[in-house]
Amino acid sequence: MKSKKSSTDYNYRHFKATDYDFTNFKGPKAGEKYIDFEARTLDGRIVSLSNYLDKPIVLDTGSITCPMYANSKTHMISLQEQYPNIHFLLLYVREAHPGGKINRITSLDEKISNAKSSLKLHNEKRTILVDDLEGTAHQLYGAMPNMTYVIGTDSIIKFRANWTNIDALKKVLLKIDTNHIETQDYYPVVKPSLPTAIRTLMIGGIRALYEFIISLPQLIRQHKEVDSM
Repeated sequence: MKSKKSSTDYNYRHFKATDYDFTNFKGPKAGEKYIDFEARTLDGRIVSLSNYLDKPIVLDTGSITCPMYANSKTHMISLQEQYPNIHFLLLYVREAHPGGKINRITSLDEKISNAKSSLKLHNEKRTILVDDLEGTAHQLYGAMPNMTYVIGTDSIIKFRANWTNIDALKKVLLKIDTNHIETQDYYPVVKPSLPTAIRTLMIGGIRALYEFIISLPQLIRQHKEVDSM
């Protein structure tokens, strides 16, 4: 059995397209039972995902340097306002694009600090849970940079998406009281605008922008491969 990545391997110093296998979305599938995990709140308390099962859960992943997260968070916050009967949680994971200003995370305190910064820089209003330094929860659920899960109060996964797809999520939430299970889990990437992408990459730093640009041809090929699945 393949061992879990070390914190150094998981929190890469330089972004490369090969850090992600977008065709292999691991983790619990729709219709399966969720996997509980522990995480930290922004004030450092340890909580479990199961603490939030009094309501359905929309679990999203992201980091302050992830353009895909920056592209979807406004829509997610809007949905949170529409569905007060649902917990909208953001799991803060590794930095997608470390680059000089924001570097590879080396401590839990640093990770919590970066998550707190997202409140201001991205106007984040959801409950933020900070994953551990090794990315335990992130890896349990598939390790994609900006993925979404919907978990029912019965502990069953109702929906998951390799990329946060607002249109698909809206359809699932409309049926949340019917126990509908949506089995499609691969969706085409919804590309951020150029200003959003550049602004978010520059939060990481100029190196983050450079590494993204040189990785772009490979990323495009990878996304096309997923789109053809």
